[in-house]
Amino acid sequence: MLERLSPARRNLALLVVGLLVVWFSWTVRTVLNPVILGYLLAYVLHPLVETLERRGWSRRTAVNLIFATFALLMALTALSLFWQGKALFEQISSMFASSDDAKVPALQARLDTALADLQQLLLKWGVLQAGTEAKPLEPWSLHAVFDALRNWWRSEMGTEASARAGAAAAEGLFGAVKRVSGSVMSVVSLVFLLPIYTYFLLFELERIHTFVRRYLPRRERERIARIGEQIGEVLASFFRGRLFVCLLKGLFLTVALFLCGVPYAVLLGFLGGILALVPVVGPVVAFLLAFLVAMLEFDSVMQALMWVGGIYGIAEVIEGYVLIPKILGDSLGLHPVVVILALTIGGAALGLFGLLVALPLTATVIILVRELILPALRVLADENSTAPPKTG
Repeated sequence: MLERLSPARRNLALLVVGLLVVWFSWTVRTVLNPVILGYLLAYVLHPLVETLERRGWSRRTAVNLIFATFALLMALTALSLFWQGKALFEQISSMFASSDDAKVPALQARLDTALADLQQLLLKWGVLQAGTEAKPLEPWSLHAVFDALRNWWRSEMGTEASARAGAAAAEGLFGAVKRVSGSVMSVVSLVFLLPIYTYFLLFELERIHTFVRRYLPRRERERIARIGEQIGEVLASFFRGRLFVCLLKGLFLTVALFLCGVPYAVLLGFLGGILALVPVVGPVVAFLLAFLVAMLEFDSVMQALMWVGGIYGIAEVIEGYVLIPKILGDSLGLHPVVVILALTIGGAALGLFGLLVALPLTATVIILVRELILPALRVLADENSTAPPKTG
């Protein structure tokens, strides 16, 4: 029916329909998020499927092999993280629940020694004046901190606190159920629906692209399709490269922490790799977690700080100056100088979010400039060069 309208009315009707689709999609965005993420993940995995197909595998066999391998790796990783996380939780629980933990005074003595060593270094460097004495940690000593944590732990785990929590939950039952159900549905959607969407989209990706290509404007169809393919390849390369960087960093941290005798190396290394996705804040949090764990194991706090700080410092140098320029820069087609400049500008303009999106955004802008701006500038330059000179 719309095709029988005049061009102006038809375009207006299509605009209204498009706005309604955008409004509806935003309204049900929590449902569409797994579909969008599934499409992106399928796009990232699609080159691997094509590689297996060129080697004689069928599409179904290739997809099943990829998913089976990924599921096996995830199961082994989850099992290792579960056992180490359980052991760490039991150790922390015993420290908070027990009132006579022998590690607290020992840790207090370690901190006092570390403060004295730090004071000597500051005196040697001229930061402090001679005669300055190290102040004790009282009243905020580890004894006070652990006593407060123990009281909180017991109050949260006690029967009276449970009764109070039950009464408070009963008062706002509807709101609590609504919030919890929404969170649970979001987690269920990501955990269970994302692999399902990704699996089936791997079979339909070419058909979807052909359908979208058919309804692009004919005069600009080839250019729009080429630009879309290039931007898609850039985003896919970025996600593949970023995940590979996190994997290498996590493996390095795991091996280094294990060789240095830090307990729960697999758990801490995995968290360090995952938290590397969050610029600046993620590595700091990962370092603090590893330092707190090592502080309970090493003989002195300074020793724990030196080993853990050295490991995470080397990891940051390798990630920032080797892995990101080499892996992400090569995959995105960016020069290492452009990578460093893009990260600097992104961080200065948008903070942490700018650091996260700086590289794919820079590569996308370069593609758009190359495909849209430079041809227009080339035509303008040729017109000016061929224009007859003015006389008179």
